[in-house]
Amino acid sequence: MMADEEEEAKHVLQKLQGLVDRLYCFRDSYFETHSVEDAGRKQQDVQEEMEKTLQQMEEVLGSAQVEAQALMLKGKALNVTPDYSPEAEVLLSKAVKLEPELVEAWNQLGEVYWKKGDVASAHTCFSGALTHCKNKVSLQNLSMVLRQLQTDSGDEHSRHVMDSVRQAKLAVQMDVLDGRSWCEC
Repeated sequence: MMADEEEEAKHVLQKLQGLVDRLYCFRDSYFETHSVEDAGRKQQDVQEEMEKTLQQMEEVLGSAQVEAQALMLKGKALNVTPDYSPEAEVLLSKAVKLEPELVEAWNQLGEVYWKKGDVASAHTCFSGALTHCKNKVSLQNLSMVLRQLQTDSGDEHSRHVMDSVRQAKLAVQMDVLDGRSWCEC
């Protein structure tokens, strides 16, 4: 890639990241801008915001070739709702195949599998992310998934629970201020 193309790709990815960040901020701070009476509409409002974001992402992408990162961001946008998204699974799977070191794509794919009820595949994704980079999100999710894995014996379940606690402790050590890490212990 030439320097101009690299700059363009970087600019496109920054715009896409900004769109996805705004979408997650909308979901996570919904009640800062909406009243409690709107609680029943939150899922629908997030869904509508997701659709707007995806449309804006398509406009930004145009013909830019920033394959793996763009696939990951689009998959992440589709994964904003609590429901399983087959399209997010496809996009995130492609992203990790194109760029196996893309830890955020592994984490998002793990969440997609978890929503689908495929706990074993979610476990594989979070563990896979950790092989590329130790990070609190993978540790937090792995901690929760370990307790949900189906086991044949009580001993195996006990090992999973103990490993779950170890993962949660590592997540807390990485960021003692992140309440999500603390609630996994």
